[in-house]
Amino acid sequence: MRLIAFIVILITLNTATATEKPTLTILSHAYFASEADKLSINLHLAAVINPALADEFDIDVDFTNHARLMKRLSSNEASCTFNAIKTPERAESMVFSSIPTYMHVQRQIYALKSTLESGSAPISVTKLLKNKGSFGIIGSTSYRELDEVFANKQYNVAAIYGENAFLQLSRLLLNKRIDYIVAYKQALEAHIPAHELNQLTSRRIAEYPEFINGFFTCSKTAAGYRAIALINDYMKSAEMAAYIQQLHSKSNQPDDAKAMLNIYTQSYGIRFENSD
Repeated sequence: MRLIAFIVILITLNTATATEKPTLTILSHAYFASEADKLSINLHLAAVINPALADEFDIDVDFTNHARLMKRLSSNEASCTFNAIKTPERAESMVFSSIPTYMHVQRQIYALKSTLESGSAPISVTKLLKNKGSFGIIGSTSYRELDEVFANKQYNVAAIYGENAFLQLSRLLLNKRIDYIVAYKQALEAHIPAHELNQLTSRRIAEYPEFINGFFTCSKTAAGYRAIALINDYMKSAEMAAYIQQLHSKSNQPDDAKAMLNIYTQSYGIRFENSD
């Protein structure tokens, strides 16, 4: 009887081991450590990550700052993130989805109203730096077309790192320690109080194209490559098309949302219901 019981236990353990799913860590930004970050990851989990990945992976979510997030994605850890900007440097150590998970209206220049004249015309960051303006940036993120000019040591650029780098930048700006920051409108509106937002004005950036893509991004591990393959398949589904349409329509001006969805259709073949 003892032998039979031992065999049953052994079979049970082997079966459990054989069916155990590998863990995949979803890294989420913790610039702000606020409820907005939790809401963002929960939306993506429910609409994209769990439907695409949960059958094959145990999903674990970890909030971290941008520098650590990028370092972990460049390591051998089975990890992914969503809505990351693709650059040639990052593509050397990370793998990206073939279709963007989100399309952003570009970051803008923000400054106190006493510093920056409001207007609809784009303004050049390079010109402001040449005129001795000071900028604050998050040191671990990419500003794409502005990376080279921000790296130029002749200009006054303060790079901030750490858990709440964005909040540090906003405090420096509001306290007149720096003249300008470059940020997404949604980020400011979600994480800076209205009475402080009212002190700021913004301008479009001349060096930037109109929109920028964010991609699902994973480490170059077996799990990372498999996760990207599953995400790529899910991106073609009707459920994902509905989520893309809902997300972009809700978070952008109607004209911008329409232009973004047209790009999804023309460049990536995604069709949307009830679209013109």
